[in-house]
Amino acid sequence: MPPFVSVGMPIFNGARYAPAAIDSVLAQTFGDWELVICDNASTDDTESLCRSYAQRDPRIKYFRNPENLGAHPNYGLAFARSQGRYFKWAAHDDVLQPAYLETCLDALERTPDAVVCQTFLEYIDAEGRRVGIYDSKLRGADSADAATRFAAVILLPHPAYEVMGVFRRSALEGGLLLQSFHGADRALLAELSLRGRMIQVREPLLQVRDHEERYTQSQIRPKDRAVWHDTRLKGKISLPTWRLYAEYCAMVGRNLPSAAERRRCYLHLLRWWWHNWNAARMLVDLASVVAPNTVVYAEKLKHKYIAPQPGAGDAAAKARPDRTK
Repeated sequence: MPPFVSVGMPIFNGARYAPAAIDSVLAQTFGDWELVICDNASTDDTESLCRSYAQRDPRIKYFRNPENLGAHPNYGLAFARSQGRYFKWAAHDDVLQPAYLETCLDALERTPDAVVCQTFLEYIDAEGRRVGIYDSKLRGADSADAATRFAAVILLPHPAYEVMGVFRRSALEGGLLLQSFHGADRALLAELSLRGRMIQVREPLLQVRDHEERYTQSQIRPKDRAVWHDTRLKGKISLPTWRLYAEYCAMVGRNLPSAAERRRCYLHLLRWWWHNWNAARMLVDLASVVAPNTVVYAEKLKHKYIAPQPGAGDAAAKARPDRTK
């Protein structure tokens, strides 16, 4: 009989942090789960570590790719190999509080039109020390109105960590999942916003580890990001912001049968150019084709002088006054 919820853990060279992540799944108060670990041809001790866990608990299933496919194809495999009515991707360096699955599943069961549930986030550093609490800024994503939800996801700055929430499997099936480009998590969430409500539990039940090996810190050049997402993209030109906008436009027509709702969403897509420096991002994308460091400099300037990095930067900035007391 299939488990009630599947947890998919894509992993590559994650032996340092994986024990805490796997142990946090084992410690869940809700026990009807499976953990599907997809190893992207790790070269450290990840394989032996994960095999030892799988031998101890039959709910843990370990798969190893013969070669590194890139992160997003591996995320897709974690979903494809799972069977649960609900599904969650789990980062190998994050930690779930014991009540995480039970709390999110209860919220989804009580909200039939919701497609994903996430909790407040507690950011921690490499050693597990608390950085701060993050409350999602996706105001309106829980609306009953599809165009309002869509506007919240595409117009508001956010770290897109709802992508690591608990999903209804039916909402993910037949959709984008995670495509191979920087910003694909935003595209996935935007499509989900057209399919149902995105709800939040106002408790910090997910610890997100922010460290120098994390994708957002270690991959900053467009070409490096593209290969991290999909190894087949090595040497190819990457225009991720343009791709993201194209996906936004296409998904509206795919998911909304109502002409009136489509018109409202297309109006939000016109507004998109003037929100969160998106027009500038489009220009930076083009400039990065001939000057790859353009993206690096632009992001550093934005986070230093305009706004902190959504998620970890917001949490740290919010917590900073408390640390001076």
